[in-house]
Amino acid sequence: MTQKKLLSFIFSLLLLYPVLVAAEPDKLNENDEVCDHFQVRIIAPDDSFRICPSDAGMLTFSAEAGYGDDAGIAFDPLQFTYHWSFSGVQYDGMEVSHYFEGPGAYPVTLTVTDPVNDCMLQITKVLQIATTPTFSGTMISVDTACAGDAFTLFGVGNPTVWTGFPTGVEATVFIPDGDGTYYESSLEFDVFGQGVEILSAQDIDRICVNLEHTDQSQLRFELESPTGEILLLKATGGPTANLGEPVVWDDNIPGRGYAYCFTPSPQYGLMAVTTPQFHEYTDRAGNYYFNAAYMPSGSYTPQENLDKLAGSPLNGKWTMRVTDTTPSETGHVFGWSLFFDEGFYPDSLIFYPEIVDSRWFFNGTPIDGNPASSAVQQSGDHQFRFQITDNFGCTYDTLLTVTILPLPETEIISDLEIPVCEGDSTFLQVIPVNSSGFDWVYQWQTGNQDIPGRTYDTLMVKTPATYTVMITDTVSGCIGFADFDFTEQNCDLTIPNVFTPNGDGINDLFEILNLEHYPNAQMIIYNRWGQKVFEHPDYYNNWWDGGNAPDGVYFYVLRYARMGQIRYAEGTVTIIR
Repeated sequence: MTQKKLLSFIFSLLLLYPVLVAAEPDKLNENDEVCDHFQVRIIAPDDSFRICPSDAGMLTFSAEAGYGDDAGIAFDPLQFTYHWSFSGVQYDGMEVSHYFEGPGAYPVTLTVTDPVNDCMLQITKVLQIATTPTFSGTMISVDTACAGDAFTLFGVGNPTVWTGFPTGVEATVFIPDGDGTYYESSLEFDVFGQGVEILSAQDIDRICVNLEHTDQSQLRFELESPTGEILLLKATGGPTANLGEPVVWDDNIPGRGYAYCFTPSPQYGLMAVTTPQFHEYTDRAGNYYFNAAYMPSGSYTPQENLDKLAGSPLNGKWTMRVTDTTPSETGHVFGWSLFFDEGFYPDSLIFYPEIVDSRWFFNGTPIDGNPASSAVQQSGDHQFRFQITDNFGCTYDTLLTVTILPLPETEIISDLEIPVCEGDSTFLQVIPVNSSGFDWVYQWQTGNQDIPGRTYDTLMVKTPATYTVMITDTVSGCIGFADFDFTEQNCDLTIPNVFTPNGDGINDLFEILNLEHYPNAQMIIYNRWGQKVFEHPDYYNNWWDGGNAPDGVYFYVLRYARMGQIRYAEGTVTIIR
């Protein structure tokens, strides 16, 4: 066992000393062998003595006491006396209720006395009511997306540490602009065992500073231990980038701080050599920033090795200094915190619920992964729920909204019925469905290739193919597509030279194949002497049945329109009955 663990264990024993002494059976008589079998148990609302903050309030506890089935000792639990202590509040009885305000570690002490056998036993359990985590860092890659476009969901659940002593300093302080002065505040510990000190960097969990500043390269962070040892956490220099989200144009308005931590196992390297990231944000004064360089929140490598603090006691005054070394840029510090390895802390003084599960949901359906990818087809505001569960069994969630913009929706109409006759051309026109189309631009395509110069809402086509128009809404940036299959068919007229109107249902009419493609075709039929025997202005489906005309040869003239031109078909047809 290391010196750190040994001292921590001894300190824990000292804290629990009254409990351990009280847990020994009352030895005022010679009944030790009986009392050695005395057993007491506290029955809590949850056997793990861990409950969720939503379950806090009036909680009921009950006691079980006895000597066990194998002891062979007669006893009556109803004759025992039960005395409870909840942080100094006293109760009597086998079952009691006590009100718990909210998150924290609450010692529950039960003393049970058996007056018949002169035995007494005291036990203490610590009830932990979970802290509520935060969702800082949970985000969606876009606020607005076009229907069907993919975006990414980033979920972060941050456990909240509960401590029975201060672990940080919170205060908003303006950082002077490079005039040689600095931010300074101290944090003093007195909860650790006598002589407990840091042996290596691994004894430090994290050192965090919460602040915002316009230029990280101008700042210097230092931590001073109770023995006066000064550790340089961050040196000046490196890229020009924001810390947090500063209000660049007004020194008097604090921006949004990000937590920058220094740990033995950091996420990033030295802050001065870490490549900045870029984002957009709106500051607390309402100013919008696009493509702003910034250092992301997270853990960084300290400038000097944390081993430099070896030999420093945990108890005592620890001091943080943040110095702005260069004129021109300003910022604000919102506080700082210092945590040692959790092995130093007694359970009754510090705990934090660990996040054991996280998941995204959309319309009640879980989404695989975190980060997760999603896309929504339906326009409108849509909420995504990020849910986390801690090892207390507590579940929390947060909602984020994405606005989905509609794609341009259209239909394409043709001035000719499709399929058209071979060789015919048709005029295609795009008709907007969900917009006026005033802000739309067009590009026609075929075979996945743009048609040069075809950038209007109309297109004349002659070659059979699938024609696609790509529509871009210049306001939203969303792109929609519409397709039109242009096909053709053989429309040549087939005119018979004989028909047999004898009533047998076979070839009884002078019927012309494909005439339906030529509406309002006019038919005139003459006999051999030039006399008109039949006429109709729209011959399709108004076929000549021969009437009372005798068998013989007749002359016909068919007048029809094709591609805007008047054409004639002339010939003879013979009636045979």
